[in-house]
Amino acid sequence: MTSPHDKTAPVVDAAHGLGERPSVPAARTGQPLPLPLPLPQPQPTAPPELDYNGRKHRRAMDNASLAEMARRIPRALAQTARLAWSVDRRMAITILVCQLLSGLGTAVMLTAVAEALPLLTTHDPRAGLAQAWPALAVAVVALAAGSGTWILADWATRRLNPKIASTADLALVDLHMRAELSAYDTPGFTDRSQAAEIGAMRAVDLADDAKTLTNGFVQLVSAATVLTSLHPLLLGVLLLSVVPRGLGGVVAARIDYRVHDRTISARNVRGMMRWWLTTAELADELRANTMRGYLHFWYRTMCDRVEGRELEGARPYLWVTLLAASLAGLFTLGMWASLAALVLAGTMTTAIAGTAIVASQTAGRALNSIVRYGAVMFHHGLYLSDYFDFIAEVGSMTASRGSARPRTPKQIRFEAAGFTYAGKDTPALHPVSLTFSRGEVVALVGENGAGKSTLIRMLTGLTLPTEGAVYWDDTDLATADAEAVWQHVGLVPQKNGHWPLAARENITLGQPHSHEDAPVWDAAGRVGMADHLRELPDGLDTLLARSVWGGQELSGGQWQRLACARAMYRRPAVLVLDEPTSEMDARGEHQIFRELHTMAPDRITVVVTHRLDNVRMADRVIVLDQGRIREEGTFDSLVQTEGSLLAELYALAQDR
Repeated sequence: MTSPHDKTAPVVDAAHGLGERPSVPAARTGQPLPLPLPLPQPQPTAPPELDYNGRKHRRAMDNASLAEMARRIPRALAQTARLAWSVDRRMAITILVCQLLSGLGTAVMLTAVAEALPLLTTHDPRAGLAQAWPALAVAVVALAAGSGTWILADWATRRLNPKIASTADLALVDLHMRAELSAYDTPGFTDRSQAAEIGAMRAVDLADDAKTLTNGFVQLVSAATVLTSLHPLLLGVLLLSVVPRGLGGVVAARIDYRVHDRTISARNVRGMMRWWLTTAELADELRANTMRGYLHFWYRTMCDRVEGRELEGARPYLWVTLLAASLAGLFTLGMWASLAALVLAGTMTTAIAGTAIVASQTAGRALNSIVRYGAVMFHHGLYLSDYFDFIAEVGSMTASRGSARPRTPKQIRFEAAGFTYAGKDTPALHPVSLTFSRGEVVALVGENGAGKSTLIRMLTGLTLPTEGAVYWDDTDLATADAEAVWQHVGLVPQKNGHWPLAARENITLGQPHSHEDAPVWDAAGRVGMADHLRELPDGLDTLLARSVWGGQELSGGQWQRLACARAMYRRPAVLVLDEPTSEMDARGEHQIFRELHTMAPDRITVVVTHRLDNVRMADRVIVLDQGRIREEGTFDSLVQTEGSLLAELYALAQDR
């Protein structure tokens, strides 16, 4: 054990770690100090294994029986056809007709080959060719026509795909924008929305997959029909040649899916992390806090996991493929032996046997397409079903209330109005009775979760009360047209949009705009943004999105000023500001509240703020506590009242 006075006791070097103190001071020997040995750096902790257990269709294909897959694939085809029919009937009909013509071409080609082969096997090749050329010409024309119809179907699908993508995406986005806000609060809404979004994205893939799958069915049916017409036993011979390939294809598809399913979590999170590692928004933090080493290790670990699991799936895939190919080869030999036996027995001609071999190859290719794209359609079809289910669900929850069109309100009255979120037992806002009058500035104060945002939603008609009623003058908002109500509202929420639009559109957004920019500059001047906007490279035409080439970015406080300018440009009858100056400097904050006073006589103004010094400017203060009105009055009267919550919060703010 070492003593604190022992000259050889170990010491900690700030730069290099633990080392030995030299027994003779360096000043006496003139020798340099030996470099201390660095301690080994601790290995970073590997990221945890990730698995999205909550995914709705997790391991759906892996757990599905062949019978279930067979039942679901027709439904997926029907839903895809329904979507295609709704966006472009002409292209949908074109694809369908091309599929039928392609199958007809295959049937005609096989029949023509069956007619030509006997003539080609005569003792006189020239005479046989002279007799066979009409049938051969028909086979070539049928083959060319089949290829042409496939190209035409592909062209029609390429025209259809962008329309399907746009229609599915627009329907989903539009429903989200029109849905009642209460829809977002229903249990599992986000999960169902994400599943529907996946369905919308995969709708395009389904159109291609459906085309290839149905073509495979048509080709298989055509080959089987021709063979059966040539000889009844040939259908059994066909099954012997293609069934092993089909079963092998199903098993191989399951292996592919299992690998995909086991890596989807790592790939998704890796994709998200890649953006964070390469974006300029986090470049400062990443470098200054020396995060690069661990994040590179984390990212490489995820890459290794994905790569390793894909390599693990390569071996079973190889064995399954080899086994299926071996069985297919064995059955193909059996097919040829059966055909030879039938020919030798005199029950089948050589020409028909040759046609059977050609048809089996056609059927094999068709079956491969059916298995491959059937497995894909089964999985994608689950999400397409989610899409249609979600469309139906949210379609019944859009903001369709009544036809009344309220005018600019002189008063807004809460009559025992309260709100309870879906799935909650405790109201977010207990029944309250309040009146807001034109020309009045009202401040809402309360701790987090007190019910301020819920009250604002009810005040502006964004949410209808679950009990009681809210009136704009004599109009119950439950009977009013929602869009007509919102035409009179200007809202600056806590989280405002940094819209990737030109500066002008960021102010005029939601309102018609003439070619005259004077009102835009007036709104910008009211919030102190006019000078900054003039300094932008293209003034009001400057794109406010740094991630886009030529775009510019604003600070957090400037974005808040712009959001206030957007509300003021609307000149609303009901102006609501929820923490409008949380990121502004003192000058900007003062200017915003000064403008509120100037504009107050013409409107109902409600302000939510945690900066209680700003509450002084309000005509009335409403203090909420746990969903109830705790107190109400002027700022001065409340802070001087013993036991007042506002007085307590104000005192705490002053102590900071």
